[in-house]
Amino acid sequence: MKGILKWPLIIAAFLVVVRVVLERAGAPETVNNIFSVVVFYVLIAPLYFAFRIAGSGIAAPYKNLLKTTALFTALARSMVIPTYWLAYLYQWPQYRFSVAGGGNVGPGVSPFMGYAGIPLAAAAVWILISLIVGGGLGSILIAVKRKSARKASDTVTANQHYEGL
Repeated sequence: MKGILKWPLIIAAFLVVVRVVLERAGAPETVNNIFSVVVFYVLIAPLYFAFRIAGSGIAAPYKNLLKTTALFTALARSMVIPTYWLAYLYQWPQYRFSVAGGGNVGPGVSPFMGYAGIPLAAAAVWILISLIVGGGLGSILIAVKRKSARKASDTVTANQHYEGL
């Protein structure tokens, strides 16, 4: 399982950079949302991890999935946090950075809340959501893959027994 995080983290970094560039260039919100790292760390990456873990035969696959998902989401979110710092510093107008959108830009946001409180609270919430949604869907994928692997193994064993008669 060595290196399972490498490419997902590279993709997450790409998504973060492209989204900020598009937002700052004035792209429509629908275009910006295509490059959302949230969808990547809540759904896509956990399913990728589950697929890889299910096929690896490692012990405690569900525990490994949850640990990998939590670590990945924390690392990916740590790439997003500097964008919130910049948004607070320069008062970027995008909805996701606004207080109304759960962000840190708006009246009454103190520097502590703008640079630490809101970004870290959002990170904690997104890690939890990734564990619940992504971990849940990934666990289902692991269970299905393990069950189908057992059925295939039982079929091979039964055929070998039948041929031996």
